[in-house]
Amino acid sequence: MSPDEETVRAVIDRWELAVQNRDLAGALANHTADMLMFDVPEPIQARGLAEYAETWELFFRYSAGGVDSFRLHELEIIVDGSLAVAHALLDAGDDRCRLTTVLRKLDGEWMIVHEHHSSPWPNPRETA
Repeated sequence: MSPDEETVRAVIDRWELAVQNRDLAGALANHTADMLMFDVPEPIQARGLAEYAETWELFFRYSAGGVDSFRLHELEIIVDGSLAVAHALLDAGDDRCRLTTVLRKLDGEWMIVHEHHSSPWPNPRETA
């Protein structure tokens, strides 16, 4: 694993841990101010950190006791120059989702510029 891949993995690992700990500031860390997220529940799009923060506030409010199950599986990272793409399966409560994250290396620091959360239909955890 290259040093950049290790750094990207660390960014994503810190994000996962912040969500598990209901740490909003930690969940927002390493995101650009103009980042874009596509999400599964409404609102399905969040543009910028303020809107992104609102989605986490909703998630934390309505997932009482559920953030402990927020776990990434099969995380894979591809780095090419100043761009990185990471994808994983994501358990969030009773749902199994997919996560794709795009990062850019800006001034030597890997920053998340895009997150895409999606859910297969039917959800595999509901049909198991």
